[in-house]
Amino acid sequence: MTHNKKLSIIGLGKLGSTMAACFIHKGYEVIGVDINQDFVDAVNRGHSPIYEPCVDDLINVNKNLIQATTEIEFAIFHTDVSFIIVPTPSMGSGLFSTKYVESATIEIAKVLSKKEKYHVIVITSTILPGDTERIGKDIEKISGKKIGKDFGLVYNPDFIALGRIVHDFLNPDMILIGESDEKAGSIVQQIHETIVDNEPEIYRMNWYNAELAKVSLNSYCTLKLTFANIIAEICEKMPGGDAEIVLRAIGSDSRIGNKYFRGSLAWGGTCFPRDNRAFAKSVEQFGIRNTYSETTDRINDYHKTDRICNLLIEYLEMKNTNELAILGLAYKEDTPIVEEAVSLSVIKKLTEMGYKITVYDPAAMEEAKKELSQNDLITYAFSEYDCVKNKSVCFIATPWNSFKSLDIEQILKIMDSPIILDAWKILSVPENSKIDIRYIGKNINNK
Repeated sequence: MTHNKKLSIIGLGKLGSTMAACFIHKGYEVIGVDINQDFVDAVNRGHSPIYEPCVDDLINVNKNLIQATTEIEFAIFHTDVSFIIVPTPSMGSGLFSTKYVESATIEIAKVLSKKEKYHVIVITSTILPGDTERIGKDIEKISGKKIGKDFGLVYNPDFIALGRIVHDFLNPDMILIGESDEKAGSIVQQIHETIVDNEPEIYRMNWYNAELAKVSLNSYCTLKLTFANIIAEICEKMPGGDAEIVLRAIGSDSRIGNKYFRGSLAWGGTCFPRDNRAFAKSVEQFGIRNTYSETTDRINDYHKTDRICNLLIEYLEMKNTNELAILGLAYKEDTPIVEEAVSLSVIKKLTEMGYKITVYDPAAMEEAKKELSQNDLITYAFSEYDCVKNKSVCFIATPWNSFKSLDIEQILKIMDSPIILDAWKILSVPENSKIDIRYIGKNINNK
């Protein structure tokens, strides 16, 4: 087997395990490394240590191609390419901490000092302009080896969405390679070309440009999403307003495009909020103040909490009740992640105001309980129908497939002449239905 058909992956969390699963699915041998013994044991049993669609099946089917260990030295000596996919948590300043990346690279550097063969270190974790250069100098100092001669250092971030990581990794829009030298970049390019199912554009550049491209791309997405939500709020108050029609027209312009251009809920999750803040903070090193990211953040915070709460309070007052049902706690479908979820922001504010809320999510209940802590005003239902039973106002916050297939007749039987805020337009409600369905971005008199 050639050097580029045997890889090591440092970090077996959600992204690392999924990347490992994709590599072995395409015939690579993988040595996974993690400090969590439970993760290591799960992989060695042929199972995924995390929840992400398709990953467990891919690991189980190809378990003869993967092994896991807590010993990074073993992995480095037995492979020539190592992908580092560990957390880079946000600090109070908004910048990312690279302490886990550095912990991995320090250990790799110690091994490189004893290894003669050229080794490529690939940082996939999201970092900021200047981080790779600083980390590279530390590796050189500890290993006594020279970048570009004895080892290569590449920044190669993923562009994926939780809940569809396998698809996105195998079908990327582009591949971004920030390389220390041509040899290292070519090795990483070759690896990607052998696993993708499509023909993405491949962009090779220096570290700084790659770091900026990654974090600024996510920041631009937040700007586009926020603008769509501004249009949606205008349409809700404008006679005959319908954001879907307006945004479709605007998005047909080739300079704009329709992707990420829909009036809906505020953005949340593990990437967009923190990347936007980090982008704004990171450019200060170049004497630049990024006010647009700060403004986008502020507007999104309003859309995440106050705007939705104002709508729901209006509906609750119309129904003369203080009890609300919320379907969906995850920030998006197909993941248990609740970080920066709109539903949790709404729950926190409305319970502070004394409203009683019953919630349900098919995958995120336990994570939500950790985030919301003990609160007597919050009831955790055991099903969609249990959640909405005897309620007259419901907020659908996450577009899970199970919510799309709700039995409308059953809903009418167990709810009390309901108003439903369907934030994602997922319900199939007949024109003459007794359900008062409300949509984001649509004037109530233009339903």
